[in-house]
Amino acid sequence: MAETVEWIIDSAVLRAAEEAGADEEPAPVRMQRSDGQWLRDSIFYYDIRPKAGERFPHHHHAFAVLALWLVVDANFSIQPELDAIGYHRAVLPETAEIERQWVTAGRYAIDAMEAICLAEELASRHADARLARILFPNEGTSLDAAVKERISIQAKAAAIEKHKTNRAARLRAIELYSMHNYPSVEAASQAIAKLVHKSPRTVAKWLYDERKGRTPPTSDLQK
Repeated sequence: MAETVEWIIDSAVLRAAEEAGADEEPAPVRMQRSDGQWLRDSIFYYDIRPKAGERFPHHHHAFAVLALWLVVDANFSIQPELDAIGYHRAVLPETAEIERQWVTAGRYAIDAMEAICLAEELASRHADARLARILFPNEGTSLDAAVKERISIQAKAAAIEKHKTNRAARLRAIELYSMHNYPSVEAASQAIAKLVHKSPRTVAKWLYDERKGRTPPTSDLQK
């Protein structure tokens, strides 16, 4: 489970960096946010459910495991060394100043408390859902389907809203490019960038993609 949590967090950081690059913004780094926040924003993209006949894991277990992992990191911060089999990396070098060790340990401890709070909230939701299935057994299938459909609709709407500005700008840039006879893509990107409020480099990429036939259909850009 810890490996799954680590993979989800790494994927969230990578996705954020890719989105920042597309918007010509500085790429975020993992340390800018707590691991709990990275995990919270991405955990529901993944189907974490126990196998038939088992009770582990659910989404709240992911945060409980993260909390334990952060406590271990706090411990390694004030005891900077590897364990007996060399499995864990030292959070800090053994030569780190004592003050730095305690500051780092404190940060991990705070992040662990945050993860516990998130685990508790999700565990409460899970318990409520189980109770609802017990009290209304005939509604379980339809209720689960309705919840999943609602989450899917909300996720799709959020994604569309998030990228709507970029899609509209891209569509307008391509439209302007087709309406004028520019001497080159570079010249076009310099002129069009000011009109769509994007960097010339971004506009140039859109135009090169258009020329190579990699631009999504107009109907898709407008969604």
